[in-house]
Amino acid sequence: MNKRILIGIMAVAVIIGGYLWLSQERAEKYAGPLEKITLAAYAGETTAIVYVALDQGYFEENGLDVTIKDYESGKAAAGAFMAGEADISTSAGFVLISYIYDHTDLRILGTVATFETKGLIARKDKGITRTTDLIGKRIGVTKKSGGEFSLGLFLTLQGLSEKDIELVDLKPSEIVEALVNEDIDAGFTWDPYVYNIKQALDDNAISWPGHSDFYFVLLTKKDWIEKNPARAARFMESLLKAEDYLKDNSEKSKEFIEKRFDYRPDYIDYSWPKQEHTVVLPQAMLVSFEDQTRWMIKNKLTDVTEVPNYLDYIYIDSLEKVKPEAVTIIK
Repeated sequence: MNKRILIGIMAVAVIIGGYLWLSQERAEKYAGPLEKITLAAYAGETTAIVYVALDQGYFEENGLDVTIKDYESGKAAAGAFMAGEADISTSAGFVLISYIYDHTDLRILGTVATFETKGLIARKDKGITRTTDLIGKRIGVTKKSGGEFSLGLFLTLQGLSEKDIELVDLKPSEIVEALVNEDIDAGFTWDPYVYNIKQALDDNAISWPGHSDFYFVLLTKKDWIEKNPARAARFMESLLKAEDYLKDNSEKSKEFIEKRFDYRPDYIDYSWPKQEHTVVLPQAMLVSFEDQTRWMIKNKLTDVTEVPNYLDYIYIDSLEKVKPEAVTIIK
């Protein structure tokens, strides 16, 4: 066969193949009216993916009209969600663990980040220079949040327990205020509150890092998923596009988050490396949940005596439909 004819045939085949591929892609795109989703979100860099997805128009591209309501903690966001003020919330996985026994309809769609931004900060002028000095001291923490588990783990690793201290249940912003005003002796919380306390106390602050990575997850309810499976899948697809954007445009993303939450440039440079903004459903997350539940049972923070099967509370289909390799949970 003539070489020119062969090249021509190959070129036509490529063009036709490309056209068919593009046609298939277009056919799969949502073409209906925008569907509403209300998201209750922790307003911080840990949930950067959802804010980037909104800012870059990825939700709208996937036929979604998403409203994000800001909250100062994942616990507060989950509380608003469970009160019926949102369809989905972002919060640390420990929030699910804390509420799962009274809310068996809760489901996880996936993560938005893994992070380690927690720590214990104490006032030196309260006689605290080493961890054993925490005995008998008033320590602020946000109960039923990931901070409570991290504090418990921290104390265990130091040969202490919650019986050795006086726990004070405070919101993250209240921990900052209480420490500055000397109403408590120490506090266990997360950034940017850890960072803000260190800045306020300066040389009078002594701190220790937390010792556990955490999964920040998307919580929804079984009933909502059953009524909106396609909507949930398009929501996850939007977040995956935002994940790619964050990876490819790290500096632009940092600048956006800095302005969105009115962060100082030195803070975002300090905090950004501690976050991994990723949408996944990993097996390690289930193991983490089980470990946290055992800790709750051991410390009598729940009436439950057995670890539940957390696989029953994970909704795999939405993420598996749009990115199967992001799901490594063993069914």
